Amino acid sequence: MVMLVLGALLLGVGAVLDSMFRLRMFRIGQRWALLQGGAFDYSRYHKVREENGWAAWPVYLMRFALVCGIALLIAGFFTYFGTSPNAK
Repeated sequence: MVMLVLGALLLGVGAVLDSMFRLRMFRIGQRWALLQGGAFDYSRYHKVREENGWAAWPVYLMRFALVCGIALLIAGFFTYFGTSPNAK
């Protein structure tokens, strides 16, 4: 159960960080940054962040949180629910 909760928390952290990046891009004039969904281009963010003095590490933290969150959710589902059905 702990893995499920930690996985959900990490996915939440990743989503909050992603929203923060999109909001920053929206504020500097990228009007479609909030509506792009999975097509958001983080390389464009990295180009703009150098001009605005933003740090690069939050993007890497977001990616790490999302990958670890998905992995923990998958592992948590397998450990909590099991891999074999219960036959009665």
